[in-house]
Amino acid sequence: MRREYERTDAVAPASVRETFAYLSALPNALDKRWWAGLLIIQALIVAVYTTQSNLFGRSVDPLTGGSVPLLGTGTRAFVMTIGLALACMLVEMFLRALGNYVVGLKVARASIDLRRRCLDAILRAPVPRVMELGTGNVITRMTKDIDDVVQTITSIGSRVLTTAFVFPITAIGLLLIDVRFALILILLMAAAYPFARDVVRSIPAASNAVSVAEARRNTVLLDTVRGLPTLRAFGLERWALARMRRTSWGAVEADMDRAPWFIRLMGIGQVIFAAWVLLTLGLGVWLASGGAITPGQASAAVFLVIRAEVMVFNALFFIGEMQSAATSIGRAVALAKLADGRDGAALPPDLAAPVDVVVDHVTFAYPGGANVLDGLTVTLAAGTTTALVGTSGAGKSTLAALIAGLVEPTGGRILVGDVDTGTVSDRWTAKNVTLMTQDVHIFAGTLREDLAMAAPGAGDAALLAALETVGLGQTTPQFHRAFPHGLDTRVGAGAEELPPEVAQQVALARVALAGPKVLVLDEATAEAGSDATNALEQAAAEITRGTTALVVAHRLDQAAAADRILVMDAGRIIEDGTHAELLAAGGRYAQLFTAWSGAGY
Repeated sequence: MRREYERTDAVAPASVRETFAYLSALPNALDKRWWAGLLIIQALIVAVYTTQSNLFGRSVDPLTGGSVPLLGTGTRAFVMTIGLALACMLVEMFLRALGNYVVGLKVARASIDLRRRCLDAILRAPVPRVMELGTGNVITRMTKDIDDVVQTITSIGSRVLTTAFVFPITAIGLLLIDVRFALILILLMAAAYPFARDVVRSIPAASNAVSVAEARRNTVLLDTVRGLPTLRAFGLERWALARMRRTSWGAVEADMDRAPWFIRLMGIGQVIFAAWVLLTLGLGVWLASGGAITPGQASAAVFLVIRAEVMVFNALFFIGEMQSAATSIGRAVALAKLADGRDGAALPPDLAAPVDVVVDHVTFAYPGGANVLDGLTVTLAAGTTTALVGTSGAGKSTLAALIAGLVEPTGGRILVGDVDTGTVSDRWTAKNVTLMTQDVHIFAGTLREDLAMAAPGAGDAALLAALETVGLGQTTPQFHRAFPHGLDTRVGAGAEELPPEVAQQVALARVALAGPKVLVLDEATAEAGSDATNALEQAAAEITRGTTALVVAHRLDQAAAADRILVMDAGRIIEDGTHAELLAAGGRYAQLFTAWSGAGY
């Protein structure tokens, strides 16, 4: 059975080279001065570490008739040797703490830069790419992936460098005692390399599978929270719990599939270290008994190896952890680079007046599916309102999404004026083509702050006038009930929830303040109750006046009021004309309108 998490990620992690180059360009990048300071700290740690190991090992010599260089022989030399070794231990502890602090502080600052870049990329990236990636995936990359890297580097970053220094220094220390000790280490590392290499190469894919599964789990969680009213209304709580259980178990399975690779690394480490200790001990005894080295030198060699135990396991454990961290940071960097490409090109000037919108031989199909639109061509005349009518699945919302830039055509092009939206940044399209659907969002803050987002320089009079335009004037009962403190009323998250029709009116007021030249309304008044229907439809009519507007109509009286009506079926335009013309033609629209009006709407 194919596990749920086993699917290709929409955006692959950046390569190690791309990641390093990107991070090096951040404001809080790991610059040369920082690296120089950190390397000095690590060099001091290794020097103190090596001196301490040698001192502990050589402390045997004064008690067996030998001597320690500079310290002499006897009990006094023994005490001084142990004292210096303990002093080295304290210095090493201080330097390690300093190294961890330096690494942790820098990485935390760099992570803030990276999160900011990720959010900026989401705001500027092509909307289809963001939608393909998915909300859960975006959140995982911006939060857990970056947090994992910060935690990994903060906890082991300094120790990774120490380990990298210790191995060659240990080899040199063993070499100075006797070249045969160093040869043991070199031979064992050469023997372990092919086994460790194969394991390490498998870790990035396994780590990415974990992140993909966690992203899927986050997506399902967000979807469940957003759909709470629907789930409760239809009694789907058990279904939601079962779906959450499946995706959560998928994340667990992915993590379980990655764990054996780390276990194999630890197994390799155990075998190599056991062989290293036994061979060093045996060689030391043999050399000391033959008089080639002193007992203290043999003890020093064994002590260097025993103290390196943590370094052996650190090295193998760190390889796995750093590989996982590299995959996680690569995922975050790939997100931060999502806006690269078209976004860097010079933007055309903003629209100064309504323009024609040309859908030129546009084809669109969802991944793995048949064409929803196939060679569709239509022109929306500047300054007119065109209503789009058709049964569910006809392709109305797809056409609206294509014009608004939410999805990209698989063939053909869309021209807004003389601008091909497929060749410019989504920033231009989003600024000049305004889309409003029935899914409106009220931002947390005051009503004034929410409205001013659409027109930052607008005063209170302009904000109130926009509300008046959409039927929420200060004298209306709805305004007093919903906004008891006027423009200072708190709205959005943390405030009392607005009725659906009032939230839609506020969203329409934002559109009125923005003053778009091209406007797409995709059933933007569909959620209105009967009492608010007329007010919302009048508000929609007001904000479309003087724009090039496409209205996906869920009520045919909206279509009747439009300058032009397009009837869609199976991705094609089957009728095109005014309300009167289409009624006179007696075709599909006439049938729909007769059935609709006869139903008592």
